[in-house]
Amino acid sequence: MKLAGEEFIKQAAALRGQKKFQEAIALIDAQIKAGAIDPDIVMTANLQGFYAAQEAGMDDEARRFAKAIEAEDPNVPSIQDYL
Repeated sequence: MKLAGEEFIKQAAALRGQKKFQEAIALIDAQIKAGAIDPDIVMTANLQGFYAAQEAGMDDEARRFAKAIEAEDPNVPSIQDYL
């Protein structure tokens, strides 16, 4: 399902808030794979995925998102421990 950028980010954040971390990650991955994310919010989407993975203790997933974030901005403080 393709969602508008702002709506997609809100939904991913809501899933995180409900501790549905894997669902949030799956939503983010699906939107990225579908090319449904505006280039201006890819970083925000990856940050949501990173936070969901981090909160779930999914270090491999957190590292994957951290690498994607690093490609856009290597100085993001929250990803440094996962690089």
